[in-house]
Amino acid sequence: MTSGVARPQVNGRTLGDSAMPSHKTLKSVVSSLAQSFTSLMNYRGDDYVMGHIVHAAWSTGATHLRVDLLSGATDASALLVPEVRDSVARYVEWFPDMVRRSNSSIDFVTAAELTITVDPTIRRPVAAANFLESPFTCTVRVTDDRGKAYVHEIKDWWYPEKTPLQEKKPWWQLW
Repeated sequence: MTSGVARPQVNGRTLGDSAMPSHKTLKSVVSSLAQSFTSLMNYRGDDYVMGHIVHAAWSTGATHLRVDLLSGATDASALLVPEVRDSVARYVEWFPDMVRRSNSSIDFVTAAELTITVDPTIRRPVAAANFLESPFTCTVRVTDDRGKAYVHEIKDWWYPEKTPLQEKKPWWQLW
């Protein structure tokens, strides 16, 4: 039964109708997750999570970390220091909600992984600071139920803020 009043439409959908989950938005999920994991918002203990990862790479020589975002399984990497393990656990916990909030469905996701690689053999000074940094790559890959892979990769440099390999200067002496 209709009221005889036409409801407005946008892109073929009637306003007020709940939108159907979409595979397409998984592209934004992988991008958001990679950017969030490597951001300044991902802080644990006394440093950013990427700082903990780079420091662990320098200390152990480990170069790789892999996390299954669906199961939480990891590859027993030496990069999984407690602060990193805690952050990874939160991302695994949040992942289904990230998918849902993107107007997709976790039922569409058949595989999802976060991979971090660091090259601890390369270190360069950070301009105007007494820190060294190393290159890293963060890759998030989600495969949907149709076999399509959505991938986002970030390649950048990061430095640990607490580095016992260098003399620490007070913040006011960094400029």
